[in-house]
Amino acid sequence: MSASRSEGTTVPKARFWGPVAVIGTAQFLVIMNNAIINIALPSLVADLGMSPVNQSWVVTSYLLAFGAMLVLGGQIGDSIGHRRALIIGLGVTAVAAIGAGLASAGWALLAWRSLQGAAAALVSPSAVALLSLTFADPALRRRAFGIYGAVTGAGGALGLIAGGVLTDAFSWRATMFVSVPFAIVAAVGALWLLPGARNTSKRQWNVRGAGLVVLGIGALLLTITRIGAKGAPLVGVIAGIVAVVCLSLFARAERTSANPVIPHGFFRSRDRSLGLLTVGVGALSMTGVFVILSVHMQGEMGLSALDTSIATLPYPVGMVVSTQLAPRLIGRFGAQRTAVTAMLVAASGLAPLAWSGTHSYWSLMLPSLIFVSLAIGPAFVAGSQLAMSDVAAETSGVAGALMNSASEIGGAIGVAALSAASLSSLSLRPDAGSPGFGLAVLLATAFLLMGGMLGGVLNRRAPRLAR
Repeated sequence: MSASRSEGTTVPKARFWGPVAVIGTAQFLVIMNNAIINIALPSLVADLGMSPVNQSWVVTSYLLAFGAMLVLGGQIGDSIGHRRALIIGLGVTAVAAIGAGLASAGWALLAWRSLQGAAAALVSPSAVALLSLTFADPALRRRAFGIYGAVTGAGGALGLIAGGVLTDAFSWRATMFVSVPFAIVAAVGALWLLPGARNTSKRQWNVRGAGLVVLGIGALLLTITRIGAKGAPLVGVIAGIVAVVCLSLFARAERTSANPVIPHGFFRSRDRSLGLLTVGVGALSMTGVFVILSVHMQGEMGLSALDTSIATLPYPVGMVVSTQLAPRLIGRFGAQRTAVTAMLVAASGLAPLAWSGTHSYWSLMLPSLIFVSLAIGPAFVAGSQLAMSDVAAETSGVAGALMNSASEIGGAIGVAALSAASLSSLSLRPDAGSPGFGLAVLLATAFLLMGGMLGGVLNRRAPRLAR
């Protein structure tokens, strides 16, 4: 390691809350920016005249730029210092939020949302790296990651409530502006409370690799949305070809590059592979579900934006509770077993939601949301710990980036796939409400089941992670 001093100098227990508060605020902002748009989506789409086919891009433009640029963001953090990268990312986030709030056309909004996602790609890996490096004591680190998971759930909860309140009281534009003060507070706090360091790595930034990932995954998402639209098949075919070519070139370049986006041998650890699988599959399933659920509630059930936010609030609240219980489960059963079991249990609770169109909210939808929230929270916490296990300081930014990239790209693919299923003319049952809603939920359930089964295979072959 070429740094003159290590970033993330360990802090004593007495100074635990300062760094956690700053890092938590930054992560809170990233999650809130994603969650808040779900409730405002129907109002936003109507105001800007966007088609139902393209509405998913309001969410996926952020997630795509976020997820695809994360590894590059992690490399930048490793190079210039994670605190500096965090502050720059927060500043760009504030500027992009103002631009999105002032957008007068769909293309402009998507451009600003993409920039906001790229800024989050600087914030998130640096936040995770600082969290991992600042707390060397295993007990303090488990506690910090537990709070980090709770903040993630809280960001989703406040995003839902703020989305409903601001959209009903003002307009969807207010949901963009609200992130500005959070970004300013987090940036000032980082200057005062987080340890700084000069560059911790001399690795060059692999812009070409990051560009291939952006083009490849973007083309893949376009292919999926075209399938759901049942229109312009030529566009979907061309996009699919572009996706295959770009991702193939990326994989080939990674094998031969002296400066790969993902360090050689990174996936030799089955723990890290299991962690990335858990985080990615969980986000793929649940992010997509909440986008189609918001549209379903406001479009088919006739709820207002505020009523929708209140109706879906039990999920993020349950996430806060379950993530706080996760460290105990991990300490008792191990991170690997907790991750696999939580995915399978969450799938069993998500499946009944597919039939919610023929039942009242209280009899089926609410119990399903609560059950899933209590099950999936430990999966995300265990997955985060596994993804960051045995990571060297000089690659901590890349490791944090890959963990968040799995979440954001998984979420983007989930939104595209589930939106495509929801927009299709198929329906689970003729009287099931929104066409394709039940089918989309069952697709998300299948993703969780497959993730749990594959995770079980990795778990059996992996050495036990220290509890």
